[in-house]
Amino acid sequence: MRLILASTGDPAGKNIVARLLELYDFEPMAEQSNVRVCKDVLLTTMASEAVQVLAPSLAADEVIFASRHTSESGRPTLTVHVPGELEKMELAEASPPTVKTALKALVGMRDELRLAYDVSLEATHHGPTRLDVPVTFVEIGSSPEQWRDEKAGEAVARAIMAAATSPVKCRHAIGLGGPHYAPRHTDVSLSTDVGVGHILPKYASIDETLLERAIVRTRGGIELLVLDWKGMSSEQRQISKRVADRLGIRAVRTREILPPSKGLN
Repeated sequence: MRLILASTGDPAGKNIVARLLELYDFEPMAEQSNVRVCKDVLLTTMASEAVQVLAPSLAADEVIFASRHTSESGRPTLTVHVPGELEKMELAEASPPTVKTALKALVGMRDELRLAYDVSLEATHHGPTRLDVPVTFVEIGSSPEQWRDEKAGEAVARAIMAAATSPVKCRHAIGLGGPHYAPRHTDVSLSTDVGVGHILPKYASIDETLLERAIVRTRGGIELLVLDWKGMSSEQRQISKRVADRLGIRAVRTREILPPSKGLN
């Protein structure tokens, strides 16, 4: 069972939940009035903010948070990311298939609904980090106008359900380097058979311990380290190579696996 969670104090979360209830046959659970179920997917809300959740309210194999994204630019954006507090070396468990499926579905729905939104992966950031199952955030950003946009809510609702019911098979990877909005890793997830879970950006203090922690905290292990080569320091490149060599994991530049039209880095 996968669990969709949203905060009652989050306008984007409320918007997405409303669209889920409109679009899908979620039925109330007799034993828990605040919980609805559709197929093998549970849906509920909570009073606390998503980043503060210490444990899911229900037993589940995976948690997907329907949430808001905030940025100073206020640019309309639909985002997907795995949570983690990099400075504390505390990472949630990642599910690359869930991240990849949600991202691809967001692009499809953005185009179908003709939304003037960017779609992007984000680097690993914020909590919660201590749940015992994979955690993914699918978000509407970046200002109150977008949080309440019902078409954006529909796009995210459909993306969440795609990820919850039909996650794609993919080669598991961790992304390294680049900025917070991870354009190269977004391209990799959209254009190849690779699914990127955790992304450790250039601005993070990446060392071997953090990278190995990200590997451990990826459900099913990983096959690749995907390097935004120009978006990494020389030290970060060396750390990636040492960890890859020691653990028998292939480290590749994004340009090595992207189609020719996109493989510029």
